[in-house]
Amino acid sequence: MPSPFAAMKQLANKPLFLTAILAIPLWAVFGNFLVGVMVALFAAFFIAMCRSLYVLKQSQNSRQSKEDNTKP
Repeated sequence: MPSPFAAMKQLANKPLFLTAILAIPLWAVFGNFLVGVMVALFAAFFIAMCRSLYVLKQSQNSRQSKEDNTKP
C-alpha cells in the first residue's frame, strides 16, 4: 500500500490537478468560487515550486558528495 506522502509527491508534480482538488474546499471557506480558484492556483504552484527546489537541492547535494568522494 503506497504511503500518503507518495500521493502528495505526485500531487506536487501536477499543480493543476492539485488546484482542482483545493478549489472546492477553498470555495466553501471564502464563499466565492473565483477567489477559491485563485488561492488554490497560488497554493498549488507554490507547493510545486517548493517540491522542485527540494528535488534540485537533493540532486546537487548528491552530485557534490560524489565529487568529494572521487577527489584524491
